[in-house]
Amino acid sequence: MNIVSPLWLFYKKLITPSLAVSILIAVILGGVTNFFLAFGIAYILFVPLFHFAIYELNNPKEYYFYYNLGLSKSILWAFTVILSLVVGLIFVFI
Repeated sequence: MNIVSPLWLFYKKLITPSLAVSILIAVILGGVTNFFLAFGIAYILFVPLFHFAIYELNNPKEYYFYYNLGLSKSILWAFTVILSLVVGLIFVFI
């Protein structure tokens, strides 16, 4: 099994709420002119927040599943932070 499948399985729980809240924040705060800037900053902030809420508070035992697939908790956190920074910065600099 390659590493992309477990990471996608992990990350897809974070995408929907993060995108929804980031778009809402961008519409409210950014409006039309600064939409991408507001979206990028919100995405950078909300992905780790939802990671914490979903995996640390709501489903902490789910880390065992990913650990059995070869992904430690620190790898999952690093992946979350790095990917949110990359995606968020892409939108910030549009």
